[in-house]
Order: sequence, then structure tokens, then C-alpha cells
Amino acid sequence: MRIPPLYRFPLWRVAFASMVIGGIISWGILLFVYGELQEKQQRLLLMQQNEINQLEKAYHHLMEDKQRSNEEIRKTLTVQDIQIEIINHDELRLDSLAVHSLTTDIKGELQNLLNKSVSTVADHKELLCKAIENKIYKRDEFLYRFEVRTIYFDTTLNISLKIGRA
Repeated sequence: MRIPPLYRFPLWRVAFASMVIGGIISWGILLFVYGELQEKQQRLLLMQQNEINQLEKAYHHLMEDKQRSNEEIRKTLTVQDIQIEIINHDELRLDSLAVHSLTTDIKGELQNLLNKSVSTVADHKELLCKAIENKIYKRDEFLYRFEVRTIYFDTTLNISLKIGRA
């Protein structure tokens, strides 16, 4: 038995050559498409990285602005409430209604301090003390005078007073 020589059947050679050439062309097309897709992905990643960098810069800028504005807000806190405490009302045997009435009168005198900046009110602490101490308050036919003991400046102005009869 004899194997037929291939040169006698050129169809085999053409088929084999066309498979090799088709494989080379398909490999080339595959590399071209893969390269194009990778290049597209690389451009997309580069654009996204640039966008991320810009957003991070904007974020850091906004955070710095926020911190700066928070510091300015802390510097410009305003007085929101006034609390008055009379520390020795038991010595004069004042009832709670009289204490409430006197603290309401003092709060009425200090209403213009509401919504003022805490730093401004703190700068005029002596004036505030003199305004309270130099005024005589009347309740139930008695005259009362106050002496400022402590003042705490925050969004709530806390004032501790010592009461005495005038």
C-alpha cells in the first residue's frame, strides 16, 4: 500500500495553505481588535483617573472652605438664650414667684443682648455687670439690688447673682 504524494493532489496543499493563511489573518484581526479594545479601556481609565483627581482636589478645597467657615462661625457665635440664677434667695426667704419675677425683670433688661456675638458681649462684660448692679428692682414693696458673681459666655449667657435689699 502506498501513500499518495501530496504534490499530485494540489487541493490538499491549497486547503492547508488557506488554513494557515486564515489562521494568521484571524490572529492578526484578533490582535487588532484586542489592541483597540485595550486602547479604549486605557483612554477610559485615564479619563476616569483625571476626573477622580479633579474631584479629590475639589473635595479637599470644599473641606478647607468648610473648616474655615466653621472656624469663622465659632468666632462669631451669637447669644441665643439668657439664664439668670439667684444664688442666695434662701437668705432673704424669697418665694419662687418672687425669684421668677426678679429673674424675668433682669432678662427683660438684657433682651438686647440676644443675637449679638458672644465676643462682643464678652468685650462689654464690665458694662453688663454695671447695668445689673446699678439698677434697683422692686418686688412686693421691697427694693432689691443684685451683685454679679459669675458670668459664663456661650450661646447661652449664664449669670449668677447675689441678691440684697437696697
